[in-house]
Amino acid sequence: MSGEIQGAWFKAILGSMTAASSRFPQHQQRINSMRDDTWYAWEDYVRMTGELQAALGDRAVEAIAQRSAMRTLPLARTLGFDSVEKVFGNFDALLHAMVRDLPAADSTRTVSFTPLAAELETQSRLPTSLLVGTFRGLLMGFGKIVTEARVTTRGGTRRFSLRWM
Repeated sequence: MSGEIQGAWFKAILGSMTAASSRFPQHQQRINSMRDDTWYAWEDYVRMTGELQAALGDRAVEAIAQRSAMRTLPLARTLGFDSVEKVFGNFDALLHAMVRDLPAADSTRTVSFTPLAAELETQSRLPTSLLVGTFRGLLMGFGKIVTEARVTTRGGTRRFSLRWM
């Protein structure tokens, strides 16, 4: 098995993305039929985010992911991720709470964390714009103002440098 993502998370991100594009009615129908408490194939989520990112572009996907992350923060809080430190101090723990059997290659590990900054690394197949928007939205949901969201790439690894106040 290559992982499963809970319906609430799947719907929050991809439902917003498909609503922004009329080119994917079959995706919208599938998402509309999903249940929040049911688990769905991680591979479908990865494939659909890639398709939608290609259709919508980076700016739109980042904005949608930011709004979606802010809306899903209450779900993260119910799982015990109720502070910036708990979310970004070990981001991979949050991912594993949302995705059962997350493929190791899609993990996002915290390299460093301070009260005003974090560095995260991943080789995830998810679009960079989706990840940046998610990070920004989570921080904004905790009332933080993001002052920097920089991405550097080395080989297949992306490093996200985040700063906030």
